[in-house]
Amino acid sequence: MATPMELSCWGGDWGLPSIHTESLIVMAYAKFSGAELKIQTIDWTWKTLTGTVPALNLEDAVVTKPVHILNYLRKQKYNVDYDLTAKQGADTLAYIALLEEKLHPALVNTNTRGTKRRAVL
Repeated sequence: MATPMELSCWGGDWGLPSIHTESLIVMAYAKFSGAELKIQTIDWTWKTLTGTVPALNLEDAVVTKPVHILNYLRKQKYNVDYDLTAKQGADTLAYIALLEEKLHPALVNTNTRGTKRRAVL
């Protein structure tokens, strides 16, 4: 039996398994693809081998950054997009790019403005 892959990610709060968006991306992909990951929650990045999260710890290597982790899982036959047509796959990538380009900066801006307003009050 192969040893399970271990994912180091930030711990959760507010009912979420992690408060780190990149860790949530990897955790959701693993759940939907059926990959069996042992989740190791951490509170400080210096507790990881690479100093970054998320980090997929394998027997002989460490894979960091969500895009690299998802590519590794796809190569291991854990692919949630397996049944999609080429057009559906392209639509999915376009939607992800749209969210990253438009929604993420809006959320960051909203949180930043809320902090500045609270500081003034």
